[in-house]
Amino acid sequence: MKIRIAFGIIVFQSDYFLKQCLEAVYPFAHQIMIAEGPVKYWQDRGYTTSTDQTNEILHNFHDPEKKISIVHGQFNEKDDQCKAYMQYLKNDADYIWNLDSDEVFKAEDIETIIKLLRDHKYTSMSFRSCSFFGGFDRYISGFEEENDQFMRVFKVYPGSTWLGHRPPKIVHTQQNVLAEKHLGSDLLFLQHGVRMYHYSYVMPQQVLNKTQYYKNALTFGKGIENYFNTIYMPWVNGNSDARMQIERNYQGVHEYKPEYRRPTFTVPFSDEHPPVIARDLQKLKAEFTRQLEIANARA
Repeated sequence: MKIRIAFGIIVFQSDYFLKQCLEAVYPFAHQIMIAEGPVKYWQDRGYTTSTDQTNEILHNFHDPEKKISIVHGQFNEKDDQCKAYMQYLKNDADYIWNLDSDEVFKAEDIETIIKLLRDHKYTSMSFRSCSFFGGFDRYISGFEEENDQFMRVFKVYPGSTWLGHRPPKIVHTQQNVLAEKHLGSDLLFLQHGVRMYHYSYVMPQQVLNKTQYYKNALTFGKGIENYFNTIYMPWVNGNSDARMQIERNYQGVHEYKPEYRRPTFTVPFSDEHPPVIARDLQKLKAEFTRQLEIANARA
């Protein structure tokens, strides 16, 4: 039985890893639904659409099988943005995969996920995140890797839609649905070695935008004040001793204050990057260096 997966992505100023993200999932996608545009936080700062290379990547992406549907707009929040692309959900889709534009997967891991969905009829699935920090050589452990931190795959039926984005949750309109059967991220990783490669705290401008928005929309006083200049930039610019001291002082590198989450120390990355990242790694590192130089000049 073929499993038909609809990938759903919301994007704004998302050109950092968007091309690689799309390339990794395209061969396995039944369809890819994308909503592009700013939420109110960015609208209030004058944005009506992405001004980086996001739109160029989306509209120039090679789509020979016509899998990609894009809606552009302005949204109150991310709940509204993810619901906006659901107008394109095909009635024959079996699952929706909530995919961030900086999440990249290996082909063999997607194949494993599809086989597990087909053979065991799971209705939801979460992934362990390998969240890279300050480059491509270290990632965040602890809190960031905990079970079910990143819910991603959900069974869908005609009429299904998002209840919300944080946390991602699907609701159905039809009554004859499968009984809930969840595969957690710990089990998926420990038994099958599957995790997502999450390039979420890599590029300086990416981290600055993310943490500015989170402070307004998510952390509500629980975030470290001036995180970008207090944690991220000193860590990236520091030697190993300076980095260790920062992590000891804050019990890791996450933007939430330590009292609101468990430790998030960085650890060395000893795996291999997904092929689409490995292919472009030197180019991506050069872009990291370029952005770091700009950030240092502004400091």
